[in-house]
Amino acid sequence: MAEAEKKTRGSVADKKLRTKFKGKSRRKCRFCGSAKGLIRKYDLYMCRRCFREVGEGIGFRKY
Repeated sequence: MAEAEKKTRGSVADKKLRTKFKGKSRRKCRFCGSAKGLIRKYDLYMCRRCFREVGEGIGFRKY
């Protein structure tokens, strides 16, 4: 390998683009960080407990 290839292979930019872990363990609530009871619909990514607190504020109605 050339010296230029060695330097670019492990660069910080590459590591930001690739993540080591994927799947359920990566999904967390954007407010409290919990992974349980997560609402992913409409790309909300918040747990049901946080949704009850902020749901009306972001435009959802309670029935």
